[in-house]
Amino acid sequence: MNSRRQFLGRSVNLIAGLTILGSGIVSCVRKEPPLRIASNVFPGYEFLFLARERNYFASETVRMVELPSASVCIEALAAGTVEGACLTLDEVLSAREQGLELKVVTVLDISMGADMILAKPEIKTLRQLKGRKVGVEQSAVGAVMLHAALVKAGLTPGDIEIIHMNVNRHRDAYLNGDVDALVTFEPVISQLADKKTSKLFTSAAIPGRIVDVIAVRPEAIENSPEAIRRLVAGHFKALAEFRSQPAKASEVLAKRMKITPQEVPQTYSGIELPDAASNRGMMEGLNPGLESDARELAKIMVSAGLLKNMVETKGLVDGRFVQKI
Repeated sequence: MNSRRQFLGRSVNLIAGLTILGSGIVSCVRKEPPLRIASNVFPGYEFLFLARERNYFASETVRMVELPSASVCIEALAAGTVEGACLTLDEVLSAREQGLELKVVTVLDISMGADMILAKPEIKTLRQLKGRKVGVEQSAVGAVMLHAALVKAGLTPGDIEIIHMNVNRHRDAYLNGDVDALVTFEPVISQLADKKTSKLFTSAAIPGRIVDVIAVRPEAIENSPEAIRRLVAGHFKALAEFRSQPAKASEVLAKRMKITPQEVPQTYSGIELPDAASNRGMMEGLNPGLESDARELAKIMVSAGLLKNMVETKGLVDGRFVQKI
């Protein structure tokens, strides 16, 4: 009898201990903080917002933060109000030079003509920009485009009047005559499609130099790895939807770009949209191809005065979040 009571007592104590241990295990399962991703409006970024609309990632896991420009996105990253952002590769390099050790987790698109210099119709050549007002976003991508165009034209920055403005002001600045030319990109190009403009220069002339990526702060990789996986998977799922059902997807994509659904496919004509398999090809291995591209881009930026010093690109890429789907 005593032995049974002792057994029952030990059992009760054991159960109580296991309960306490179990609750401890549950309490030790860390809930990831929300992953906040900043983005301005650009066609290559819009699949993330389509993913949000379709609930491809839960809003409590990933929160898309809409901001007016890449410059503001970088400021938010530096301030720690977001954990990641959609940026061009050169913007990531500039941020890393300033001490913001961003990691690239996905390639969203490669510009093959989506970035452009538009001018008044009477301006027929890049050389004729001399003495003119040129609107450009104060960002690395704007600087890369403008530098390449000026070199081709045999001009220097001092030969033109540079007007810095966020991309959300580009359309109105052009229509109001505040600038003679714009270094701009989609959807502004489509927004001005029915106006008379001269297309002087596009990113097709500098292939592979303007690459859009998702970049995150290193602590986000440590704190929210599952959220990053869901974010990346959501992007590729939305991209697949656009390719299989373009009309249906375009109804959502058109809203933020402020164009008609029928105009959406045209905005992607100058953009290469790598899928998950292509991403893995660029991001996997001991020496990822994207890191080599970044190294070459950094050299160009140093020679152009866009970087003061060569930026370390080893370890820039973290491709583990691009899963096979």
